[in-house]
Amino acid sequence: MISQLGGLNWLTAIGLVRDTPSMYLELSTANIFAVRLAITEIPDRTLFGSDAPYGDPYLSRLTVERVTTSAAVRAQVLGETLAELLNL
Repeated sequence: MISQLGGLNWLTAIGLVRDTPSMYLELSTANIFAVRLAITEIPDRTLFGSDAPYGDPYLSRLTVERVTTSAAVRAQVLGETLAELLNL
């Protein structure tokens, strides 16, 4: 798991997760362009995160909603993938 979309190394983090099937990427504290690219490249291994209480969960969710056109991908990123990982 790479948290906070890899920080300043977000482009490298996206490539690493894309090329490593057992890795996941968490989106907190990321800019909208990085979130869009991560979801486009690896929607099935991208997890919603907000970095609360330092980040704003509402704005983080809006970012995911803004960059996803598919309701299925949006639902996957916002919780379905994590639910599968946790066997919920």
